[in-house]
Amino acid sequence: MKKIMLLAVSLFILMCGSVSAHGITASEKKSDGLTIKVNGVEVISSANHVTTDGKTYVSVRAFADLFDRTYTLTKGNKDVFFSGTKISNIRMKQDEPTAWIRDLANAVHAQQVSWDSKQEVYVLALPEGTIKISGSVPAMGEHWSNPQAGDLPTGPIFGVHDGKLVFLEYMVAQDDFIKGVNHTNIAGMKGVPSPPVVQVDIEFQKDGHEGFEVPHFDIHAYFITDEEQQKIK
Repeated sequence: MKKIMLLAVSLFILMCGSVSAHGITASEKKSDGLTIKVNGVEVISSANHVTTDGKTYVSVRAFADLFDRTYTLTKGNKDVFFSGTKISNIRMKQDEPTAWIRDLANAVHAQQVSWDSKQEVYVLALPEGTIKISGSVPAMGEHWSNPQAGDLPTGPIFGVHDGKLVFLEYMVAQDDFIKGVNHTNIAGMKGVPSPPVVQVDIEFQKDGHEGFEVPHFDIHAYFITDEEQQKIK
């Protein structure tokens, strides 16, 4: 059993990774009082701002960098072409284009955009096609995945609580480890921003559970602390 657990840990470490912002210089900072995050990764630019009518505008460059994508600004600075989408109503701020956060979110097929009382805008941008597959589970949150892509039961499965990404999960049958079955090139956070993994839980489900009713390991990489996890009801 110890050997199986070590194999599970090694497998998960290989599958997990972090994607952070690119192209941000030391001189840049976020706008005072305004925080914008994509999957928990901050979109840092002093060009981010809120308009007089309450719309949040975000640096197109900083947002695109999180996804390792490029954009094109048209002549006259009226439109931006980003991720195969034309975004209009561009506002120039500090000599760089900014766009309404909802337009940017739609361009990357984000699932949700939410705001809180602390002036934080949070974009949940999971891989395209990801949908909610279960309600909230205590100490975990909702479960999201892409059944159409054949991701289940192995995963990835994404945990979401209050519109925010909290974990990434894979499920591997005990029999697969015993027989030495390989699971290669499993999808994960590729193509979307990922915060750093804070903790990992590997739990053996001897009787399985709904959705995967065979003995297996549930492998969770949490992007929040254990204390924060236990507060999820």
